[in-house]
Amino acid sequence: MNTKGKERLQFDFSTEALKRLDDIKAKTDASTRAETVRDALRLYEWLVDEVDPDYTIKIYDKGSKLLTSFKAKLLFK
Repeated sequence: MNTKGKERLQFDFSTEALKRLDDIKAKTDASTRAETVRDALRLYEWLVDEVDPDYTIKIYDKGSKLLTSFKAKLLFK
């Protein structure tokens, strides 16, 4: 670890994955790709800590209409 408490990582992204990252960056108004990745990591960590693989995650709109659901085990290997 360097003196600033950070380590540099380098990722190789396919063209499609980089486009997806840039789309998320634009939607979330993140200032950099690195910020987008850090925010994604924070969200993923929260999900993994909060759910059990046997749970079902459901997404509702503002009117309480079910938009989608999936088994939480998709988050785990």
